[in-house]
Amino acid sequence: MARAHSRVMLTNGTLPSTQLNQFSAVHPFTQQLDIVFPASDELEKALTSLKPTYYKKRCTLSDFFEFASNSPGRNLTALPSTSECADTWCIDPRGVLTLCISKSLYEQLGLIGKKLPFKGCPEQYVIRIPVRQETESVAVRAKQKAALKLWDELREDGLGKWNVLYCQSDVQLGTSDSHEVVIVQPQICPSADILIPFPALAPIPEESTEDWDERIGDLFEWVGMACIGAQRLKANDRVNPYVAVYEVPTPSYIGDVTRITWAAFLHQSFVKDALDTVTSYLASTTDNHAFVAITRQDCCTSPVGAIPDASFNTARDPPLRVPEINAEDTGCLILGPGQNGNF
Repeated sequence: MARAHSRVMLTNGTLPSTQLNQFSAVHPFTQQLDIVFPASDELEKALTSLKPTYYKKRCTLSDFFEFASNSPGRNLTALPSTSECADTWCIDPRGVLTLCISKSLYEQLGLIGKKLPFKGCPEQYVIRIPVRQETESVAVRAKQKAALKLWDELREDGLGKWNVLYCQSDVQLGTSDSHEVVIVQPQICPSADILIPFPALAPIPEESTEDWDERIGDLFEWVGMACIGAQRLKANDRVNPYVAVYEVPTPSYIGDVTRITWAAFLHQSFVKDALDTVTSYLASTTDNHAFVAITRQDCCTSPVGAIPDASFNTARDPPLRVPEINAEDTGCLILGPGQNGNF
């Protein structure tokens, strides 16, 4: 059963849960994952054994489009490592190349797209091109390739080739002259003598939700502070109340907390593996006070953000958004015991 209120959704059920698979599938362009939990050697060892990889390649968009079209693995995601945001692109797991470009470039390329409807931002257009060759006619594919080649030619005297980051879940490539393999190492940050709340995640009451809002909001605030290693969580913290006032959610206890961070281009399969590791641990633990918080940060320079479950069919486009370097797209998932102490 799921209940939603404001910007928080609370779901109760048993672990493992197929509903949690959407946490990784809906957000294909994750650039950081933080996992916070009361210290557990078992969970820390299991999570740090996960070694996500991605690939780096410097090439033209035409060449990468050809590479993606002929790639043996169909679950490929890609985006530039740096972006001017006015003119950028990505390839999502559905096998769709999405261009987000300025009005002037849009007029030069000559492909049909859709104008972004948002006010207060430069005029930009989105063009979607299926990566798989068999989905387009020969004439249409030739026009698309010609447009991508023209864009490459326009960049020759300035920005030049693209530095591309990409992931493939079902293909393992070694480093070669054409690409570089990057193995992402986790950063482990232990914190001792921390005030840790007891996260009893009860359903939203039918009436008087104000207390529930405050309690759940306090729990998410604690997770956010744990992610940045805030001193306010220390049991011996004695900050001047005129400088800062913070109270840990009650009831709480003093213990150790571990935060593990992966900061890189992370494939959906790794995020799912991390989530499966967490749920497996929680489903087997005998500690009724155990909980795990998972926070993901998406790459906001990608023209595709979330892909709702229903739109994994390429016939339905994902929501539009404006790529922005200084934007933030963050989500937090807390897994813990319910009122009866079960997960």
